[in-house]
Amino acid sequence: MRVNISKTRLAMDGVMRAPPAWASNRDVSVWTVDDLKAEFAKLTDTPPRINSLRPRLLRSDHAWLLDFKKWFRAAQKPLKMHFQDQVWDCDNYANCFVAFADLLALKAGESRGSFCIGWATVTYQYAFAGIRAGGGHALVIVGTSQGLYMLEPQDGTMVALKDFPNRDTIEEVFF
Repeated sequence: MRVNISKTRLAMDGVMRAPPAWASNRDVSVWTVDDLKAEFAKLTDTPPRINSLRPRLLRSDHAWLLDFKKWFRAAQKPLKMHFQDQVWDCDNYANCFVAFADLLALKAGESRGSFCIGWATVTYQYAFAGIRAGGGHALVIVGTSQGLYMLEPQDGTMVALKDFPNRDTIEEVFF
C-alpha cells in the first residue's frame, strides 16, 4: 500500500486533519550518539546498545511530538493498521511511526539531520501500556525538547525514560 501522508486527511472530532507540519526553521537541539549514551547511562542500570547511521539527531519540540502521536493514533484505522501476530505487530508499528515522522521532516526540507525518533527492543519484566511482562517487545523512543521518552505506538502511551518500568531491560535502540 502506498501512502502519501501529506495528503492523508483524517477525521478527528469532525474536522479533517493532516499530520502536524514540521517547520525546518524552528530552533532544535541536536544529540549525538555519545549524548544519547550518556543520557542512558544516567537513567538506566544497563545502557542499551545504540545503533545509528546518522551522526546527529534532532530533538523534536515536545508539543509537536504530542500532536504527531495523536495524528498517528488517528491514522491507524483509516490506514487499516491493526495488530496481527507475526504479520503486523510491535516492530511494524514502531517502524511505521519512525518512517512517517522522517517523511514529514523530508517534506519540510529539514536538512540539519533526522529526528531523534527510533525504536527499541525491550524485554518486559513489568507490564506496561497493556503489554504483559515476560516477553520481548518493540516500541518507539523519542528525544524531545524535554528529554527521552518511551512511546507505545499501538495505544499512544508515553512516559519519560526515567519513569519507564522496563528501562533497565532495553536491549537495543535503532535510530
